Amino acid sequence: MKMKNVFVINAGLILLLLASCSALKPVAAPTATPVPTATVAPLPATGAQYQYVTNKLLLPSTREQTEAYALNIDNDPKGKTDNKFGDLLTLLTSAAPDLEIQATLDQAMNAGQLVTLHAVQTDDFLNDPNVSWNIYLGQSAQTAPVFDGSDVFVLDTKTPLNSPILGSLTNGHFVGGPGSTQVRILLLGQQVEVDLIGVRLEADFSADGCVNGKLGGGVTVEEFRSRLIPAITEGLNQLIQLNETAAEPLLQAFDSNKDKVISTEELESNPILMIAITPDLDLLDAAGEFNPGQDGENDSYSIGLGFTCVPANFEVPEE
Repeated sequence: MKMKNVFVINAGLILLLLASCSALKPVAAPTATPVPTATVAPLPATGAQYQYVTNKLLLPSTREQTEAYALNIDNDPKGKTDNKFGDLLTLLTSAAPDLEIQATLDQAMNAGQLVTLHAVQTDDFLNDPNVSWNIYLGQSAQTAPVFDGSDVFVLDTKTPLNSPILGSLTNGHFVGGPGSTQVRILLLGQQVEVDLIGVRLEADFSADGCVNGKLGGGVTVEEFRSRLIPAITEGLNQLIQLNETAAEPLLQAFDSNKDKVISTEELESNPILMIAITPDLDLLDAAGEFNPGQDGENDSYSIGLGFTCVPANFEVPEE
């Protein structure tokens, strides 16, 4: 009876989304490679540097989480926040409630398989108009971290060095961006690195770490289709092979040719997901440079993640 109810809900969802999707037009992927977001202010000349590690990375898989982690990535004058990635994960978990998107990520974080490091330079924990926040990807830890401030990590030198996100602290709340950074997540068991442009970051910050963190940015159409969609596809197919309970609703929702395998093409053309895989941000101009709202073409997908961090130790590279 439980499975039957899931299909009834999905059927109504499909009809609703089909009506909405009829007005959407496909957007061609940009041919130009986006350049890093330009630094809009000088780096802080003073201030102490504080080092942290992400101890919790939060994926938006419900409507409430999608809204909670959303940020105004394209600097919309009306303050509209963006998180199309949350819409996608919410629809996936609605179609297959047995997906354990957050649980598998938590296991990888707790084991030290995914390491994201932060170096924050500021004069004052409470109020500082000129703060620099650097995000680095770290190597997998040799032993599981304890997240008590004693952990020592090593940067992953094979990944690009992210530019700092500049912002300010007001009453202990950091707001920064735009910037650019690469993030690493575990999505349905698949590790994937994604380059974000137009990055915005907010968090409540102190010597003890950060809470209520939100990291948002745009992923180009090309990046979304070449990295995120294949990772999701591979993760779904592995789950189908390992979990019969999860397999049935997944195949019914996404296996249009009934071959018991979900392809990237089936995901991209699926009526359930069509809205969620349509780009929602115009971040690049006709030359492929970061220049929001200039050519009227939506070229990027918005991503919003939640996070918390605790003190850690690592060697920061020289700028």
